[in-house]
Amino acid sequence: MPVPRAVVAAVVATSALPVTTGSPQAGGGYCALPDDSQVSPPNLIATASSLGWIHPNPPPARREPSDLERLDFAGFPNVSVLDVAGPDGRPAQKVITTFTTNVDKVVALTSEAAVSTDGGVTFGSSAATPLRESPIELLDGSYFATEYYQKRTGPHTARLGVLTSDAADDGEDWLRSAATLRTPDELLSGGAAHGTPVQLADGTILITVYARYRDTGAYQAEVYASADGGRTFERRGVIARPEEAGYAYTEAALAQVMDGSLLAVIRRDGGTYATLSQARSTDGGRTWTPPAGLRFAGTDCVVRGVAPRLLLMPGGTLVLSAGRPDNWLAVSRDGLGQEWQQPRVTYHNRDGVWDAHGSSGYTGVAALGPHRLIQVFDNCKIAGVRPDHSLDETACPAHGRFEQGGWYAIKRGLYDVAPPAPGRLDLAGLLRRGDLKIATTMRWTGRGRPHTRPEAALDGSTGYWSSAVAAGGPGEYVLHLDRQYRFTMAGLSLRPGHPAGARVYVSRDGRAWGKPVLTIHDRTDYALRHEAIDAKGRHVKIVVDRSDDCDREIGPSCAMLNEIELYAAT
Repeated sequence: MPVPRAVVAAVVATSALPVTTGSPQAGGGYCALPDDSQVSPPNLIATASSLGWIHPNPPPARREPSDLERLDFAGFPNVSVLDVAGPDGRPAQKVITTFTTNVDKVVALTSEAAVSTDGGVTFGSSAATPLRESPIELLDGSYFATEYYQKRTGPHTARLGVLTSDAADDGEDWLRSAATLRTPDELLSGGAAHGTPVQLADGTILITVYARYRDTGAYQAEVYASADGGRTFERRGVIARPEEAGYAYTEAALAQVMDGSLLAVIRRDGGTYATLSQARSTDGGRTWTPPAGLRFAGTDCVVRGVAPRLLLMPGGTLVLSAGRPDNWLAVSRDGLGQEWQQPRVTYHNRDGVWDAHGSSGYTGVAALGPHRLIQVFDNCKIAGVRPDHSLDETACPAHGRFEQGGWYAIKRGLYDVAPPAPGRLDLAGLLRRGDLKIATTMRWTGRGRPHTRPEAALDGSTGYWSSAVAAGGPGEYVLHLDRQYRFTMAGLSLRPGHPAGARVYVSRDGRAWGKPVLTIHDRTDYALRHEAIDAKGRHVKIVVDRSDDCDREIGPSCAMLNEIELYAAT
């Protein structure tokens, strides 16, 4: 039943605050991750930006909250970075962090959201929002998110709330509707839709759900697909079934990775600790490889974790975020998730009593640029409720021992993932300073498409409509730089999710182009792909081949240049 803050205030005085004893380290073959403050791995580099507070806002001056302040629950955060139109109508970026404000129990959920317009550096005050999971921008320009709990409505159906918003509203006004989920097996009650939705190139929306069925009674991780914009979902495939009694698969993160396959990282419950497994689908989520325990490169230990999050960066690196104990990140350099490298703890709030005390380990992660990301996390796991209706703060007792204090708070960290090579040119910065000029035939734009413009190919976003587009095609895109460079690498993302081709030329004088230094044939991109080149010049021309079966608003054929990166000898 719901436990509003007024009721919580009445029971807090009677809430016991036990301290669980035990080793602060898991042991028993479980991975112990390196601390961010002790290592500096080459693939994931902390920026100069220190950890920042999102809620409370402004940050509290005192180390410990009062009894009343501890009732300001904030936990289980998520984050999205959306391409929007700014106040002046020009393209802008909006960072939305949502977090739960109710107790940790199956209740009517309440949430708040805080917004940043400066790349996640600072956030405004939070306000009530219907959002629980991270929203995404759909191909039609609208925003889409799911609610958390599904409700069984019949042996083979369930209802799940979905939230949509028009692009013109910048995600502020959310319209709620109820989607119907259909499954061939006989459902039991319970379950949730955890994770960020994925939209495939054909418009299909995929969500991950964990549900219980009569034949096993245990939770299993599944993927559901909608072909009608989120009004109805059919179970497309089962990611992971419980393979032995006492075990279950619940929270799943889903991402379409560099080769177009779907990767899922799943929480596995039933042992001493929750651990992580992963599975892959090459047919759009219909069939999956058997779930295998997730491993870090060069180790043979079991990875603990809850609430995994996957993020394919625009630069092509795949990032895994999870926690419990602590909060951490790991990267897959090739964007496939076959090998996880450089795991590191990004935030901890330890009390020296039990390693799972403090933060819940629930995180959110989103891209701020091709190689920059934001990770959000909570400081203390929000309280549960005991059978006698008193608060259960076992995971975050008010004993004054926590490194970061006992606040129920939301914080963020900003991180840079190292580019694939040194010498990356800041093309957007050169354009702003007047040291780069663009000459192009790729100038198509449409109503409600503020990000579709020539400059979009340099903005660090691989959002579908954040592209330079030529209606009809082919398209020509020429960069006139301020001086000569020895180019060593080019990164291109063409039409996301669709096969496309292009040729790259380099010229010293902008007139004689010679042979292409890079040729791409029939390649399907989901992020930037980088290729080594060796050419000296001041002018770079990209000729993008014509693609057929383009979006109706553009026309039957088009050419799309989604993103460009250039690297030069330093």
